[in-house]
Amino acid sequence: MSFKPRAPLAILAGTALLGALPAAAQTSAAATAANEPVTRIVVFGDSLADGGYYLTLDPRIPRDAGSFTTNPDPVAPEVFASRLGLDLLPFYGQNGSNYAVGGARVAAANALSIPITTQIDRFIAAGGSFSSRDLVYIQGGGNDYFAFQAGGSTNNAILTTAANQLAAQVVRVQAAGATRIVTLSVQTGGAAGLQLFNQTFAAALRAGNVNALYFDTDRLFNEIAASPASFGIGTTTTGVACTVASSLNCNRSTLINPTAADTFLLADSVHPAGITQRIQGQAIASLVQAPEQLAGLAYAGQASFRAQRDLFEAPLRAGVAREGRRLGVWGQAGYRYYDTGGSNQRVGLTERGFAGTAGLDLSLGERSGLGIVGGYADGRGEFDQAAGDYRARSWTASGYARLGAGPFRLLVDGSYGRIDYDRIRRTVRLGPAFREQRGETDGDYVAGRAQAAVDLFTAGGVGIGPDLAVQYDRLTIDGYTETPAVSTSVAIGRQRLESLTGRVGAVARAVPGGAVGFFARAGYEREFEDDVRSVTVTPTGAPIAFTSPVARADRDYLSYAMGLDGTVFGGFTVRAGVAGEALRGERDRVTGYAGLSLAF
Repeated sequence: MSFKPRAPLAILAGTALLGALPAAAQTSAAATAANEPVTRIVVFGDSLADGGYYLTLDPRIPRDAGSFTTNPDPVAPEVFASRLGLDLLPFYGQNGSNYAVGGARVAAANALSIPITTQIDRFIAAGGSFSSRDLVYIQGGGNDYFAFQAGGSTNNAILTTAANQLAAQVVRVQAAGATRIVTLSVQTGGAAGLQLFNQTFAAALRAGNVNALYFDTDRLFNEIAASPASFGIGTTTTGVACTVASSLNCNRSTLINPTAADTFLLADSVHPAGITQRIQGQAIASLVQAPEQLAGLAYAGQASFRAQRDLFEAPLRAGVAREGRRLGVWGQAGYRYYDTGGSNQRVGLTERGFAGTAGLDLSLGERSGLGIVGGYADGRGEFDQAAGDYRARSWTASGYARLGAGPFRLLVDGSYGRIDYDRIRRTVRLGPAFREQRGETDGDYVAGRAQAAVDLFTAGGVGIGPDLAVQYDRLTIDGYTETPAVSTSVAIGRQRLESLTGRVGAVARAVPGGAVGFFARAGYEREFEDDVRSVTVTPTGAPIAFTSPVARADRDYLSYAMGLDGTVFGGFTVRAGVAGEALRGERDRVTGYAGLSLAF
């Protein structure tokens, strides 16, 4: 079917704009969570985002209608807001933060509507401002195309001027403090004029150095039209769902059949039906969540490498020599677990898997020695909210040294590693259907650590004292592009996670020389690296990239480790232990392991 817009909507008459705009818009406090990145969504636009402006002007509109869709279905930005756990109420009559008005042109007057530029003017004039926790949703252009048609479809300046004006408004809200902006192309249905608008808008955004998430609405609608069944819509997509001329007055009693809101793409000749609005809102929400979701791969990767390093802490501290033997080989394997909490806006993940290490240790006396280690880990991670999964495999090569003098010990180690994400699946819900975006990437890891401990008290073969450490590690993950290349896919930029931590705590250990060895430590960790983390994504079809801040792990947390070993016979020793991190917000990491060593 064709999605080409036809005639403009009938103009509402005999009403007047009510009152002056009060102070800045605000969302319902009950709908926001203090720990979410976004606490308010502010919308500027036309009928594709209008949440009920005309209900304040014309009492003849059914109370269960008032938006340009198969009412009471929500329009796309309302779906988007709901997915992020936020209310989005119309400013008009409800003092919400949705300023969109059906019929609005970008800057020119159009009957009783309020131009998009004027919506922003009034928001700012009334004291409105944007914070880092606001998200601005801005779209428009369709009604300028209707004006272009009304003038005979010959004056391209109407379209190019409107496109440049809309881009200027995106630049304006960015200059006013908005750090999260969503803007959209116009659905074209193949119309040359609308394609010109989109091309001009895209070029102006590039020229304006805009940092915004650009959603290719035209691409999405073409995908739905080409394969409605893949979106769970079925095949009844020709024609319109409503039996009234304008969807502004369309409700459940005026549908062509009871299921029309979920089986037709259009409500009237111009506006999307409920199912299409829902798909678009969900698609945009998935892209807004994508930077935070995919940023979780870096912390999961760091946890994988740290698990491998956990497995050689016992040999590092005490060696594997027994009964005068200086050289030993050892191997350990275990189960590792990493979890990060999620929320409506932050897609958390859980990773479970295997970690193993094997090494060669050379004792240079009772308290000193050297070692080399090889490590491997693999695991499967699952994103919260049924948002996909991934598989990761990593390898490390490490070396360590220990030096002891009396009760004092100095331990140092360093590692280099590689990680391979060979199957990343980001699952996007679109109406009743699900779409998988796939990708793969790899990265590298470097780490170094120095630890110092002293036995302040020794009794019964056990030494107890302070344990201090400083650790640096850095993980870099290459960028990649998701497939297939559709409206919900992104190219994600290179990620870098850098950490410098200090630890103060205590350790207890078995004094060397016995048949049984052990150590147990716990410490307070402080992260000194506090640079803001960000991830850059470029949606398919977007002329600009969007760099979004993402969460850093808590700077203060607890780390712990414990190892136990005992000689079985000759030079054979069995080993076991557990290590991890806790009290790091909602992030927990734990590794349990067992193994063998043989001293020569």
